[in-house]
Amino acid sequence: MKIFVYIINFMFILAIVFYFTIAGIQSTEPTVVSVELKEKNLKSSDLLEYAQNVGSVVAKNVESSSSDFEEEKMEVSEVEETVSENSENDSISSVNDEETHVTDVLETQVGSLSGYGPDCYGCSGILASGLDVRDGTIYYSDATYGNVRILAGDYAYPYGTIVRVKNSKISEFIGIVLDRGGAIGFGKSHLFDLLFPSSSDALAYEVSYNTTFEILRYGY
Repeated sequence: MKIFVYIINFMFILAIVFYFTIAGIQSTEPTVVSVELKEKNLKSSDLLEYAQNVGSVVAKNVESSSSDFEEEKMEVSEVEETVSENSENDSISSVNDEETHVTDVLETQVGSLSGYGPDCYGCSGILASGLDVRDGTIYYSDATYGNVRILAGDYAYPYGTIVRVKNSKISEFIGIVLDRGGAIGFGKSHLFDLLFPSSSDALAYEVSYNTTFEILRYGY
């Protein structure tokens, strides 16, 4: 009888222990799951925040790159405008130079051009301006126009007057008035006289008619 009672008590105690064991397990499992979920949520939020930070950095970099690109584009545009302006200025300068070259003529005369040498009849070989050409010199070195041919001209043109001669029997050239002549000038036989190394060279040249004389400078 006592043994039966011990058995019942033992089973009762086991039942109580089993009950509390089951209850304890059930009460602790949700906590663990909750903690795990909390950790998972926390990790997800961290990842989301990290992703947002990365996105913000990328967006800033993109904006910075876009801004740099716009600045470079503006710089390129400014350079192109500068190049375009320089090209236009060069074109204008070129046009102005051409206009200056065309409009440098102070006076134009049309007449005949004869030739003479330093050994001509009545010539001493020393020009009216004082230049000695007995050595066959026919050029004069001008500070502005360089080596130019020597001419005899009218008294209206002071020594040093620069003349561009066109349509003569020789190619176009520039001359300088350094001499006079009894048959040379306005209302005389010829408008200008071109100096040659000798009279024989001048006779071979003969006379050029309907020659154009463009006065580029009066005197020195």
